[in-house]
Amino acid sequence: MTALMALLLFIGVGAIAVIHVMWGLGSHWPEASEEVLARSVVGDGRRRMPPPWQCFAVALALAAMALWPWYVLGRIEEQFVLAGTYTIAGIFMARGIAGFSARWRTHFTAEPFATRNRRYYSPYCLLIGVGYIALVAGELDK
Repeated sequence: MTALMALLLFIGVGAIAVIHVMWGLGSHWPEASEEVLARSVVGDGRRRMPPPWQCFAVALALAAMALWPWYVLGRIEEQFVLAGTYTIAGIFMARGIAGFSARWRTHFTAEPFATRNRRYYSPYCLLIGVGYIALVAGELDK
């Protein structure tokens, strides 16, 4: 079961990393223009996407998080592995929770980001965070 969870986390987080690489390379997918993409995925009113280096930096961090579950398998007794997994889970959980806060909603008001964040982005982050915790729980049961 933990191998399945590792695979799901790898795919779920890895896909987000790939999308950030695409954006860093100048793609506007899944939108028609850079302006619409910025309104859809950044949400702070900007008309342009962040610079490529920022997209690539996020992609690198996400890629490391996507690969982490494979490193975890069989090593959960190591404090570094346990701490790293809880840290990653905490990052995703914090992002998910923050997306529902009043402060977040007053800063990120651009549509369609605001609606998509409430419906998809924040719940997805919470789900990923729970997935990392489930990975730890599954490994600890062994």
